[in-house]
Amino acid sequence: MKTERLIDRLTRLERQIRAFKELHANELQIILDELADIRSELGPESPAAAPTDSSNTDPAAGSPKRAKWLAEEAQKAQPVSRRELLRGRGKDDATS
Repeated sequence: MKTERLIDRLTRLERQIRAFKELHANELQIILDELADIRSELGPESPAAAPTDSSNTDPAAGSPKRAKWLAEEAQKAQPVSRRELLRGRGKDDATS
C-alpha cells in the first residue's frame, strides 16, 4: 500500500512540475512579446544604436561593485609592512 501511495505522489508531482514549466514558458513568451512591442514603439533608430554601443563597451564598467573590486585589487598591489600584514589591512583596522 505504501508503494501505491508513493507512485501516486510521484505522478502528481510530475504533473505539477509540467504545469509549472508550461506556465512559466507562457509567461516568458508574454514578456518577450511586450518587450518587442515596446522596442517597436521606440522606433527603428533605437534598436540599431543599442547593440553597436553595448558591443564595444563593458556593461559592468560603471558598476559600483567593479569599482570596489578594482580599488581592492589596487590596494593588494601596494607593498605591505609587517605590522599591516600581521594586524590586517584596511581603514577599520587602523583605528584599533
